[in-house]
Amino acid sequence: MRRALVLGSGGATGIAWELGVLAGLERAGVRLAAADLVVGTSAGAVVAARLTTGGGLAAPDPDRHAERSGRLSAAVVARLLAAQLYPSRRHALAWLGGRAARSWTPAAERRWIELVAPGLAGLPWPAQLVIVAAEAATGRPAYFSAARPADLAAAVAASCAVPGVFPAVRVDGRLHFDGGLRSPANLDVATGCGAVIALAPLSGAVRVHRRPRHQAAALERCGSRVVLIEPGLAGRVAIGPDLLAPERALRAFAAGEVDAARHAEAARAAWGS
Repeated sequence: MRRALVLGSGGATGIAWELGVLAGLERAGVRLAAADLVVGTSAGAVVAARLTTGGGLAAPDPDRHAERSGRLSAAVVARLLAAQLYPSRRHALAWLGGRAARSWTPAAERRWIELVAPGLAGLPWPAQLVIVAAEAATGRPAYFSAARPADLAAAVAASCAVPGVFPAVRVDGRLHFDGGLRSPANLDVATGCGAVIALAPLSGAVRVHRRPRHQAAALERCGSRVVLIEPGLAGRVAIGPDLLAPERALRAFAAGEVDAARHAEAARAAWGS
């Protein structure tokens, strides 16, 4: 039975919440390191790379994460919402990609990679890891994996690059940005796996088929056993509307531990030994 761990998008507070969930599940005896497939999208790409390269699941360091890395302005949120409503998702992403390309500079890209993916540059690509991004010029999804390896730091930074907030990142000579624009969690990448544990800090999408719950139900209809973990009330408050607020990271981590305890029994049953 192939086992998949899917880690969805959610900004800085989503990263902290996911780390808390994973730490709680590990303490409950769920051997997540045994995953045959680890799918990371946006915030989940940071956590997935950390997990598969032995980076550990410690709580965020408040001193290191005290500086805000970006801000979701009203104009950025409006553009992202407009892209959600656009009839053609691919054309909407290409529209966002055109804006990203016009503002891109090598220096901005370099600073962003150093900020979001320190220590990952040049590391070998983990065999079980898939990172989801979107190609800026075409809007098509990009799946970086051992079959299509890229520089790990660049792939992680690309998957996290919210257009209008962070610069797009060149991978294979083409600009890429946030994989969460395709779907908040991209559970469909785990199709064919017998057991799936999915963490979705964000679950909303205008198109139903992009929502984690819908994708989880589709996997279950195909025979997968899926445990979808979404934030409870405390987790939603901790993650908050401003996903880039570093001052809530420790609170989000603690809420993730609580959410892990709620789902530990189901996760152990699905995951096995």
